[in-house]
Order: sequence, then structure tokens, then C-alpha cells
Amino acid sequence: MNIRLLAILLPFTLLLSGCLGQMKLDEITLLLTYGIDLAKDGSLDIYTAAPVFSREAKKKTEIMHVHSKSLREGRDHLEDEAIGVVATGKIQNIIFSKKLLQQKSIFELLDVVFRDPKSSLKADLVLVDTPIKQVIAINVADKPRLSVYLRELVQSAHTSESSVLTSVRTLYHQYYEKGITPYLTEMKLIENRLNIAGTSLLTKKGFYADTLNPKESTYLLILQRDIQHPVSMNIELPQHLFKKKGQLRNSISFLIDYTRFTYKTSYLDGHFQFDLHFNFRIVINEVLVNANPLKDQKRLEQALADQIKKEMDALVTKLQKQHLDPIGLGIYARAFSYNEWKQVQHDWGLAFSKAKVNINPTVSIISIGSLKNAGIKANIK
Repeated sequence: MNIRLLAILLPFTLLLSGCLGQMKLDEITLLLTYGIDLAKDGSLDIYTAAPVFSREAKKKTEIMHVHSKSLREGRDHLEDEAIGVVATGKIQNIIFSKKLLQQKSIFELLDVVFRDPKSSLKADLVLVDTPIKQVIAINVADKPRLSVYLRELVQSAHTSESSVLTSVRTLYHQYYEKGITPYLTEMKLIENRLNIAGTSLLTKKGFYADTLNPKESTYLLILQRDIQHPVSMNIELPQHLFKKKGQLRNSISFLIDYTRFTYKTSYLDGHFQFDLHFNFRIVINEVLVNANPLKDQKRLEQALADQIKKEMDALVTKLQKQHLDPIGLGIYARAFSYNEWKQVQHDWGLAFSKAKVNINPTVSIISIGSLKNAGIKANIK
């Protein structure tokens, strides 16, 4: 009898326990976007955006601004200003100004986020070359809420391979992984609209170092093996190849339909050596060169491979000059040449700057368009 009574009462007890401690949405300030800028006195200007759930409110987003020395102190100031209890567990994006990260380390700024178990580790990290005040105040009347708009923009840029995607958890991994240097999505504000500017590169200590444009970001993602096929690209060929008199452009647009990666790591003559092989199978979208893709297939494949190699070599050189390795080749060095890696692991950026990186791409045209495929002979290996 007691067991039967207990079985009847237990479900009601569980239902009642779920109702305890409940909080209404209009009693919460649910922070979704965090913006951090550098104040004139060297402290932090913190901006937040939170949705307003009250039916009486005319504005659907509450913007708050506080002045503090750290994020933890700023949170206390926000609680003094907020209408309801401040909740940070659902933050979608954290925005940094370039001016801020030129002077302060991102790891020091986010220390409280790494330590607080209630913080969101899935928040996307973004750098903007604009005062945060202007970004938070943009008019998104024809867009979703600011936090949703930013998140969709960042993730769309990564899907289209025009920028990286870095969350709080990813940055935390980059901090402790000695074989890679950190990177963030970079945006710019143009005529009250946010646009993807490429990728921001950070030093190992978390300071801003350089920017990669969207095309360089695509190459970075290819080198990281972090791409989703098909990858859209446009290659401008040298003037002396295929161009005829009066022709305005000398370019080819294509989709990378498949990529075969082969990475080899070695240690020769006191330096690391990385041999990176890429076999790209491509689909031609647009041909603005004086060539016939059928008759000149081999020449086009070689010209594209040469230009891709030139541009990827330029990117690697740019990274090595800055002692930056966002590719993560240090991870390969540790895996395949561990004894040599141990000697340079605490300053991998310097070791990477002296490493020899051989880029070896090959291109195989597998399609020149749905109406013009007859006669194509793909060189598939």
C-alpha cells in the first residue's frame, strides 16, 4: 500500500519541484551581446545588448553602457543599472575593438569568462575596427535582433570560407595549445551595416597582430583543412597568360568540389620542413580569359595551380614574418618530430618563422559547365 501511494505521489512531487525558484522573463536582463572597448583613461567601456520582453516597451532591445577596470567589475555595475537579474549564460557574441586588443590581451580580458561556470563558452568572438559604441547602436530594423544578426553573419562567413569561426571554448584551446596562435573573425562597419573584413590574427599572448582579407582567410581555412566543399574562388591570372588586346579582366571563377590533402613533416638541417600537397578538383563557373577550357585544359590547370601556389606562398611568408602560426603546423611538428619540438615548444612562433613550408597544389578540371561538359578529361589522381 505504501509503495503504491509513493508511486502516485512521486510524479506530483517532481512537477512541483520544477516550479520552485522560477523567474519570469520580464524579470531577467538576458545579456546576448557583449561589446568591449578601450576608454580614454585606459580602463574598459563595456556595452551590452539584451532583449526586452515587456509588452509595454517600445524598444525591443535594451542597450547598457558601464565604465570599469575589468569584466567582473563591469558585471557588478550592470546589475546596478539593469531592470532585472543579469544573466550571462546565454551570451551569443563578444565584440572587441581593434584599439583594445592592440593594448590589452584578450586572455586577460576573458579571464572571468573562462572561470565562471555560468558563462557561455559557445559565444562567438569578433573583432571590429570601429568604436564599439557605433556597432551596438547600428539600426537593424530590417534584420533580426543584433545578437542573432551578428551570429548569423559570423557563421555564414565561415560557411562561405571568407573568415574563421572562433568561440570562447576554441580560444581557450588556442591559449593552451602551444602549436597554434589565436585568430578571430574580423568585421567592419560600412554605411551602418556590418561586413566581414576577414580574419584577425593575434599573438600567442593575445594581442592584435595583423589582418587577413577574405581571400587570404579562404587560403588559411584550406591550410587548416577546415573547409566545407564546394569552395567558391576567383583567380586573377597574370597579364601575359591568355589575355587578348582590349580584354578588361583575365580571371577564372570556379568551385573546389573536392580536395585531397597530404601533409608531410620532417626536421632537416636544424629546421622544420612541411611539405603540403593539395589536389583540387574544380568546377568552372566563369571564364574571362582568352582560352578554350576544352582545348587548353592542361594549360589552364597548370596556370591555376601556379597562381594558387603563388598566393598561398605569399600568405605563409606573411605569417612567418609575424611569427604567427594560425594554421597549426606546430601540432604536426609535435606529432612527427617530438624530440625537436620539445626544444622550441615555448617559442614556436620563432621556430615556425625559420621553417621551410613547401606548397604543392595540383588542379584537375572535372566540369566546365552543365552545357559544355562534352569532351572534358579530368586529371583525377
